[in-house]
Amino acid sequence: MSSLVMFGATGGLGMEVAKGLVAAEGFEPKRSVVRDASSDKAKKLQAMGWTLVEVKDLTDPAALEAVVQGAKVVVSTLSGNDMVPIETSIIHASKKAGVTLFVPSQFGVDYTRWGSEFPFLAGKKAVLDAAEKEGLPTLSVFAGFFSDWIFELFCDFENSKVTWIGDGNDKVTWTRRSDIGYVLAKALADPELSNGGTLGIQGDFQSFNDATKILGDALGKEFTIEYMDPNEAKKQEDELLKNGLKGDLGAFFGSFKLHLMGEPARGNNGCDLSMSFNNYGIELQTLEDVCKSGVYGS
Repeated sequence: MSSLVMFGATGGLGMEVAKGLVAAEGFEPKRSVVRDASSDKAKKLQAMGWTLVEVKDLTDPAALEAVVQGAKVVVSTLSGNDMVPIETSIIHASKKAGVTLFVPSQFGVDYTRWGSEFPFLAGKKAVLDAAEKEGLPTLSVFAGFFSDWIFELFCDFENSKVTWIGDGNDKVTWTRRSDIGYVLAKALADPELSNGGTLGIQGDFQSFNDATKILGDALGKEFTIEYMDPNEAKKQEDELLKNGLKGDLGAFFGSFKLHLMGEPARGNNGCDLSMSFNNYGIELQTLEDVCKSGVYGS
């Protein structure tokens, strides 16, 4: 009962988290579940130090139970439409195998304060509810906005424009995805979290306006900022979501974008981890560090 098992490590978030999580002490081996062990992404994980375990069908209960046998902790960074049923199956298999802690694919805003009305966040809550029903302790990790990715959603890079909701002065937490793995690796050795709980991680704490300037300075360009009324933005969000739930993927992500940008302006502090984070003494990358790193071009 000493191994660490990770699901979803070949995804965008998973590959970044895996970089630091492989350093977690007290686990042998560290196994990454992949659908194709011969893929380039799987080989990258192996080069990091992960032991690959190939599972073609993540909906197969017997396969899931076999892969988590001997595991003490199971971590998931899965996403997509099948996240809830697969993570629910992982929970069931983990409980049967004697796993003591499950880290589900939360990682963004603190939904316990943010709320779970938006379907994407409702799915994350459903996973935690399933774990509670099964009696499997969970560790929810919240890191705010992913500083090395989120501007791809928020900004129009081609035209150097961005529209913020409200006055743009609301401050939120920004964290690089790879930093999450390094902090989580330390947290798994914390006896206070051995029976579950929540972990806040923060790389930086900046307003949307200041974040725009930091991004622009790093790229050597000036972004034009426009502002939208929070109530008008909510109307647009709701209309886009209606179409998104009918299968329009672009409308769904457009709605989610407005939801993430609009909630702080409407008084939601679920993306403010400034008073509750614990980085375990690790120096994380600031927003300026991330923007200068080349992830958004030069």
